[in-house]
Amino acid sequence: MDIPVLTRFVNGLKLFFESKRLRWFFFIFILSAVVTLLFRELGNFLPIFAGGFIAIIGGIFPTFFMITAFLSLFGLQRFVASEESYSKSFAYFIIWIVISAFVYLMLWLTGLVFWIMVGIAFLGWIGFQAYLSSRSALRYAESVQIESRSRVVAFVFGTLHILSYVIVIGSFIFLYIWYAANTPWLEMDWALVLAAGLGTALAVGFNFLNGFIMIRERKKVTTDNLALLGLFIASYAAYFLYNILKPASASIDLFSLLIDAGMSIFFILYAMSSVGLTLASRAHLDTRLKISSELAATITFFFASGYLVVQALFGTLSGGLIGERIPDVIKLFVFPFVALVMELLFIRRSRKEAEAVPAPEEVPLPTVEEAEPEDEVSEIPQPSVDVEDGTLAEDIPSSEESFDDESEEPDEPESELWDE
Repeated sequence: MDIPVLTRFVNGLKLFFESKRLRWFFFIFILSAVVTLLFRELGNFLPIFAGGFIAIIGGIFPTFFMITAFLSLFGLQRFVASEESYSKSFAYFIIWIVISAFVYLMLWLTGLVFWIMVGIAFLGWIGFQAYLSSRSALRYAESVQIESRSRVVAFVFGTLHILSYVIVIGSFIFLYIWYAANTPWLEMDWALVLAAGLGTALAVGFNFLNGFIMIRERKKVTTDNLALLGLFIASYAAYFLYNILKPASASIDLFSLLIDAGMSIFFILYAMSSVGLTLASRAHLDTRLKISSELAATITFFFASGYLVVQALFGTLSGGLIGERIPDVIKLFVFPFVALVMELLFIRRSRKEAEAVPAPEEVPLPTVEEAEPEDEVSEIPQPSVDVEDGTLAEDIPSSEESFDDESEEPDEPESELWDE
């Protein structure tokens, strides 16, 4: 059975595994992600050692992908990884990883490491996640659009909107009680609680604006999309609240580690799938700027690996619970804002598409007065009937016709005489 959502997801990923070079890049990224996540959890026992390792070693991998993306921009990716052999790719990797370590050191010395890793990779990946999540919600909603809406359907989507409030507010109340019950009163991080409360307020505010827009668009099919978008954002907000307000653990939290790793891998694969579908849709276009598969893959891996490194550094070197959960706090603030922007752009696009559809021309029907024939038809003379013998008057030759017939008869003998 063909499932459209999974089919699109798999087709988008195929682009990144169609060559040995792309598969090698993906392997290097997975290796860097596993190492970063393991040392982040090791920071619960040895924060200084784990933080130093991540800061010194972990940042080399994002630098490697940044350099590879720069070379791929000019079509030089063949000098970083081979298309034919993994052994050649490994030999290239040893050379370029040394160069990446030197470049990463220069970024530390010049102070650019903060702007590149935090300003571009970390915040860029969060914004990219919010963009993809909002676009996915609107796309999935388009697949279930209903042209003719009954009261039952309107009630269902109205219930979804109310459910979004319940998910956000209920998650905050439940998780706060859980956090307070497992944390001594004097050890509670009120800055963390305040950040979670502000993020909850932003999510509720987005839901309120979303409901207001739904009321204005209630006679259009876009209401379905907006209702499902609000449900998606509420679900993401609940997940971020869980990461923010979950009680601190002195040991390795295997459950949280699996969730974080699973969500990170999911977003990475989904980002790769979305980029692959975008490249496939633009492959036939005649444009000056052609984005290669290597360039798209390495940019995606640069954002994702840089995000993981900065997230791990926040957790190991922050010295407090709020630092460890800064990424989720930022996501809780960014996702509703990006979703609102995407919602407004979606409404604008849908209105333009509705205006672009030409209305059928109405052909005016002619009225009784206008329905006159162009050429007047002459009256056909009716034959008269001779009353005496009942014969038609046209059958009786007139005097002029009989005279003409008599005058034409002698011509034939004359011609015969001349011929003889």
